[in-house]
Amino acid sequence: MSENGTLSRKQRRFVGALLNRPTVREAAAEADVSESTAWRYLGDSAVKRELATRQDALLAQVTSGLVGDMTEARQVLLDVMRANDAADGVRVRAALGVLDAGLKLFELLALADRVAAIESRLEASEHD
Repeated sequence: MSENGTLSRKQRRFVGALLNRPTVREAAAEADVSESTAWRYLGDSAVKRELATRQDALLAQVTSGLVGDMTEARQVLLDVMRANDAADGVRVRAALGVLDAGLKLFELLALADRVAAIESRLEASEHD
């Protein structure tokens, strides 16, 4: 890491590789650094911040796509659920699918709020 807290070219390359590879070993090989150097990079707070920032951006991109897919999937379930010619069992499973997805979303949002609150408290205690 340079004096001003920015990442070196190799560190940036490693972070990018880590987002595309399933293991630190493979990411290190792709970034052309040793595995021990890769692990040392992972202990660096600037590398951790950059990795978290990039992961958040990727997650936001994937989430955006999933929202559209979920909207379409919900509509399919609603169409099946409301179809007069569908068997009762099929309509019930479709309705349960809609309810299940809604409950999972509620649980995930509540959990995300709780995690954010915990993270906020941890950050505040680190600065004390």
